Amino acid sequence: MFTVRTKSGRPMSPILIHAGNPGAMTGPGNNTWLLMGAEPALIDAGVGGSSHIEAIARALEDRELSRALVTHGHADHASGAPALRARWPNVELAKFLAQEAGSSDPAIAEDAPWRALADGERITAGESLLTVIHTPGHALDHVCFWNPDTRELFAGDMLSLGTTIMIPAGRGGGLCAYMASLERLAALAPARVYPGHGPVIEQPVKLITEYLAHRRMREAQVRECLAAGVSDPDAIVRRLYPELAAGLAAAARATVEAHIEKLRDDEL
Repeated sequence: MFTVRTKSGRPMSPILIHAGNPGAMTGPGNNTWLLMGAEPALIDAGVGGSSHIEAIARALEDRELSRALVTHGHADHASGAPALRARWPNVELAKFLAQEAGSSDPAIAEDAPWRALADGERITAGESLLTVIHTPGHALDHVCFWNPDTRELFAGDMLSLGTTIMIPAGRGGGLCAYMASLERLAALAPARVYPGHGPVIEQPVKLITEYLAHRRMREAQVRECLAAGVSDPDAIVRRLYPELAAGLAAAARATVEAHIEKLRDDEL
């Protein structure tokens, strides 16, 4: 069996390969993570840019890519799947399918040859067995990939250093689900997180605790706005995010709408 190890005999760390799609919502661009070993696997598919595909090929050193494990169907994480298949025709494409969890992004064709992932399933990536953890909230079909042996987590869009995560109300997102997913990840006590955006997270439990506290604080602020008669999401955004960059206004509105949705659901 082919394995890749460091001089100490430990399995090789995941290789970061940037997807090459910088922007207001993606920052420097998406992270994709290549796991080398018996069955080379890529966590998230990027957007199909030629530079991304070539960087993967160089890292593989003429080996085949066995599979791509997609955290969720948003275009910046999944739309590169056809380009991966064009370069490696036998690659297995796997994600939590829309018919099981609602469509995450209309740009992702659901008739693509996806392998359906299931919560709790174990799947080979490189030389590790990763466990699929269904973590809805940012998207209904969102999953993380957990290595119980190393306590490392591939978190997609659940966590990101230096920012919070957009929770889109009414389009596959949900704040209650997101907070429950954060609690589920905290219970795993991960030692390290490889996110879909930004640097590796070395203190993930601390960050999750901060995320939960931030969401509760933001919910209290939205409740205060509603109590004061300010119910328009754009007006709430102006109150709560006075120095927000223009490119992030839509994401802030979506998250405010998610908070309003949660507060209304709590009253039912």
